[in-house]
Amino acid sequence: MIMYILSVWLHVLLACIWVGGMIYTAAIVIPFAVKQSPDERQRIIRGQARKFRMIGWTSVVLLVITGYYNATQRLGVKGIGDLFVKDFWLRRKLEIFVLMVLLILFHDIMSMRAAKQSQGSPDTAPGNRLGSIAAAIATLLALIILYCSVRIVRG
Repeated sequence: MIMYILSVWLHVLLACIWVGGMIYTAAIVIPFAVKQSPDERQRIIRGQARKFRMIGWTSVVLLVITGYYNATQRLGVKGIGDLFVKDFWLRRKLEIFVLMVLLILFHDIMSMRAAKQSQGSPDTAPGNRLGSIAAAIATLLALIILYCSVRIVRG
C-alpha cells in the first residue's frame, strides 16, 4: 500500500512539473519574449527550452512508469493491452497523452532543426511557427489529460 501511495504522489508531482512547465512557458515566457527584439526573443525561448527539455522528458518517462504501476494497482490492469480496455477515462487519457507527447516531440525536433540550420548562433535561429502551434495544442491537451485523471479517480 505504501508503494502505491508513493507512486501516486510521484505521478502527481511529475504531472505538476510537466504541465506546470508547459503553462509557465505559454503564460509567462512567450508573452515576455514576444516583447523583446527578434534575436533576444529566440535567445530567451531557446534558453528556457534547453533548461526545461531534460526535466520535461524525464518527467514524461517517469509518468509512463508510475502511471502503469498505478493502473495495475488501482484498476487491476494485467498488461499494456488491458490499459486501453479497462476504463473509459483511462483509455481517453492514454490516447490524449500519446498525442500530446507526439506533438511535443514534433515541436522539439522542428526547433532543434531550425537551430541547427541557422547561419548564426542556434539561440538566434528564427522561430518555428508549426512547432509553436504543436506546443500550444499539446498544452491544451495536457489540461484535458488532467481532467481525465480526475474522472478516473472520481468517476
